[in-house]
Amino acid sequence: MFRITKADGILWAIAFVAGCIFSLFQWGWLGVLALGGMLYGGRRWGGKAWLRLPASQSFAIATVVALLAMVYVWLRTPQPGVNDISTLVPRLSALNLPPTVLVEGRVETTPLPNRAGRQRFFLGVERYENLSQVPAQSGVLQGRASGRLYVTLPAEQGAKLHPSQRVQISGRLYLPRAGGSEFFRAFDFRRQLQLQHTFAGLAGNKVRILDQGSPWGLWALRQRIVQVHAQGLGDRYGAVVSAMVLGNRAVAIPFAVRDSFRRVGLSHALAASGFHTAILLAVVLALTRPLPQRWGYGLGASVLVLFACLSGFAPSAVRAVLMGLAGLASLVHGQKGQPLGILLAIATAMLIYNPLWIEDIGFQLSFLATLGLIVSARPIGDRLDWLPTPLRNLVAVPLAATLWVLPLSLALFGTFPVYGLLANIVANLPLVLLTVGGFISAMVGLLIPPVGSALAWLLYYPTAFLLWLIETIGQWPGATISLGSLGWLQVVVLYGLICFVWLSPWGRRHWFLLFTFGVTLVLVPFILRQNTLFQATVLANPQVPTLVIQQPAGTVVINGGDSQGLAAFLAQEGINRIDWAVATTHRYRQQQGWRDIHEMVPIRQFTDVPTAKSDPAYREMLTTLKVPHQSLPLQQPVQLGQVTLTVLRSDPAILDLKLGSSRWLFVSDPSRDAAQTDWLAVMPVEPPQVLWWWGRTLTPRLFEIVKPRSVILSRNTLDPAIARYLKQKQIPYFVVGEVGEVRWQADGSLKANAPQNDGLI
Repeated sequence: MFRITKADGILWAIAFVAGCIFSLFQWGWLGVLALGGMLYGGRRWGGKAWLRLPASQSFAIATVVALLAMVYVWLRTPQPGVNDISTLVPRLSALNLPPTVLVEGRVETTPLPNRAGRQRFFLGVERYENLSQVPAQSGVLQGRASGRLYVTLPAEQGAKLHPSQRVQISGRLYLPRAGGSEFFRAFDFRRQLQLQHTFAGLAGNKVRILDQGSPWGLWALRQRIVQVHAQGLGDRYGAVVSAMVLGNRAVAIPFAVRDSFRRVGLSHALAASGFHTAILLAVVLALTRPLPQRWGYGLGASVLVLFACLSGFAPSAVRAVLMGLAGLASLVHGQKGQPLGILLAIATAMLIYNPLWIEDIGFQLSFLATLGLIVSARPIGDRLDWLPTPLRNLVAVPLAATLWVLPLSLALFGTFPVYGLLANIVANLPLVLLTVGGFISAMVGLLIPPVGSALAWLLYYPTAFLLWLIETIGQWPGATISLGSLGWLQVVVLYGLICFVWLSPWGRRHWFLLFTFGVTLVLVPFILRQNTLFQATVLANPQVPTLVIQQPAGTVVINGGDSQGLAAFLAQEGINRIDWAVATTHRYRQQQGWRDIHEMVPIRQFTDVPTAKSDPAYREMLTTLKVPHQSLPLQQPVQLGQVTLTVLRSDPAILDLKLGSSRWLFVSDPSRDAAQTDWLAVMPVEPPQVLWWWGRTLTPRLFEIVKPRSVILSRNTLDPAIARYLKQKQIPYFVVGEVGEVRWQADGSLKANAPQNDGLI
């Protein structure tokens, strides 16, 4: 008779978590069946080594549990309702109405700035009405609606909003585009909004407040804390200290500060995580030591719950708080807790409550880091016995967490902070001081704001020192290395090696051999890729046409208006240097990203088209860029490796690009009269394999003159008449605003929305 044991319960909990993980992959159910069948067969018919495992029936049940977990994730995945506001987009398109709407609803989250300087928040929709410059078309579609909208507003419009307000917003309604890495859906903007029950966005331009709503709520407490710290420390330093209490999801941290922390591997310091809960709990227990133990434990639990509330119940904060509460419960009952079992129980409980958290990057990294601390910190510390004990712990803790987080981090972001371990060690004391001081000043500030601000002022110099330290380390040579996004097979093998070292005595004895194999598994494909790859990618940026050409002779980048999007792409492709940067205009609005890009990815040579039309901001950028600069000659080819560029016309730019044996023609036409088409009619060019176009007015006459084999359009949408013409002429076309990135391969093929770092490796 089959008897359920503790080991069976642990196995089934692991199976549930594994099923949630497998749900991230399209064919995950096959992986569950294969793994479950292998373990069932091994336990039933294997040798003596398998007898130490749970019974074969337990593995069969575990397989069913994993499959049910996958079904549970799919059932809990939000879907738009019949009356969801997102259904309005295709209705407007079907009636040939502009996507401009007036929406009424309640603000659900605190507005925070995005990188474009606009305020972003979620809006619960109640009513809608379509708008048009043609009076007869306005109000054709109107009525009640449900669902949420991801709204962005100009900074001055969004600054006066807070949760619970009822507002009326006008703007452009759109469906978010899927895109990014296919390894994890976390890079899919559409998917991220879907996980938050949102299926459409609104690029707002004007807001009117209909009802001020309630002045009370957790949002008001968070706002009070941010104001207290800002009054005592200023906006920049105050945001950093507030993040120690509230986490980065609730505070408008300057993006330059976020990037500085990220470059040195300290992003966790700005997120509500176990680092902060451990410090706060340790301080509370130390200060309440003279009091009865139950009082101290009760106060510690209260602080942890308050921290979770203030952080907005971010998954990483919930995990940290539950771990802390479990530890306190063990102390109260005088029992020694089992950290691994507690971590597994918390992961299972959290995923039962919300299985969609499995796709939250903070949830993934938080559990991996905690697992690393539990199983690897002490063995690493034992091998560092030649160091003094305090320094040994300072090194072992971040090193253990880094080892367990690194494979997933490389898969998601593709970058490795070279000085991350050093930064974690030297920044530990300032971070502890800011966490404790920030929490105390926040609690006092909730009651007496001036006193809280005065206490926050005492943190001015520690905050200044921390930021100086992080920015200095981040500017050291090679502070961040881009290795490219890892393939899923590499990630699985790397975690297999880590688990083998953890569980196997042989693995622990030969850890250096396995470590060397893991490093080789990452570096060899990276080196081969950099020395053999020849491809070009048009990025999904309709505002600034951007092309990245990768070849062994060096990377070529045309236009850099979107610094963050370009930098993220370069990191995932493992590009650590731009050998040749090209600007097709002298307009700062379209080229402003070069300065930020150069700080993250060095530029060796900067060139631009010769034109007299330039603004002062662009010229100022050139002087501060500190990169060799020259203007490209007209009608003369310039070559780097297999890439040859010729400026046919400079204002507006028309470029002839030769990528190996393939010819591209780049045409920018910002005017409204299609002037470039007239120029090309007089100055005919050889028909290109690819016509890459960006501008305002597009007519079929351009295709009749140029006669391209394929067309890439850096714009949001395409006029239906143009689309019909291209289909009639059997000319393949790609609109980056609709299909995402477009990648050209050396064999001449084009592929839309190409995932970064395709394949297993």
